[in-house]
Amino acid sequence: MAFLDNSGDIILDAVLTDVGRKRMAEGNFRITQFALGDDEIDYGLYDKNHPSGSAYYDLTILQTPVLEAFTKSNANINYGLASYNGNLNLLYLPTAKILTKSTAGSGITQQLMSSSVFYVAVNNDTATGGTSGTGIEDVLGSQYYQKGNTLSTAVYIETGLSSSTENPARTTNLSNRDTYIVSNDLVDSNFDVSVDSRFIANVIGCDPTNSKWVGTMDTSTTLEINLGSPIRPTGNRIGINHYKTAIVPSEPNLLGSDPGADWKTVSEINGPAATITAIAIHPQPDLQTSGAKYSLHGKVAQNLFADGNTYDYIDTIVYLVGKTTGVTLQVPYRIVRKR
Repeated sequence: MAFLDNSGDIILDAVLTDVGRKRMAEGNFRITQFALGDDEIDYGLYDKNHPSGSAYYDLTILQTPVLEAFTKSNANINYGLASYNGNLNLLYLPTAKILTKSTAGSGITQQLMSSSVFYVAVNNDTATGGTSGTGIEDVLGSQYYQKGNTLSTAVYIETGLSSSTENPARTTNLSNRDTYIVSNDLVDSNFDVSVDSRFIANVIGCDPTNSKWVGTMDTSTTLEINLGSPIRPTGNRIGINHYKTAIVPSEPNLLGSDPGADWKTVSEINGPAATITAIAIHPQPDLQTSGAKYSLHGKVAQNLFADGNTYDYIDTIVYLVGKTTGVTLQVPYRIVRKR
């Protein structure tokens, strides 16, 4: 790793990836797309009080050293710049948040975090102890883990405009949702969900034809989230080795505010909401029967819950990216097998 001196002007510093070098050797190398990022930039260095005037406000930023180019795409740009279809008048951009508040609803049970991760039990013995003994459910409870391929729970995810000042505010009649989100095309109807294919075989997303979140807390509200069919991830859209991507849909989040502000007890988005979705995963079958991957990529024989059992586990990150806005979120999973 190295930095380039940026005290003057850097025109271009480029390297070819392994794939690029292969295509150049074959004589079919051609640049068809490019992306821009600002990973190194600290915008807090913008100084409107610079004694030399406005021409120097951004001088420190312009002279920030930049990282030398790498051959791995994910090492070069982790936070890409987006154009939003050329709309230069956007005042607010959406965010994505994991729903951590326990929310009563119907359909698939909302999965909650435990120790900052979402647990996935690879088999029934790990989940409930099987015909005898104990499992994760005896320690954490049924809301705090996913039971392998049976899909007992799912991680809920919200998107929308959220700020500490609640500006813009969520409205009862959803007028601010229409003004700031819908009219600016900031609704992510679909998400790229990228998973490590060594550990995760399928992704299951929200079924928009059988899900909804509508109403206001002071009158009535309906939250129902159901899942669709398993999707096998294909292709690599984020440039991380072993990762593959599935596309999952979302449902419009039509939960309005209310005079008592009770909606804040069930929603992570404190402004106009955009969508809600849910995801669950199917672990690879060999994680049920073999300890090889746990030994190589995780931990083995761990006393995770002080319940008299030992467990093998692998920690992995699932990446969620909005297909329209590019909003990103990382979901931490811990895949567990009871020994």
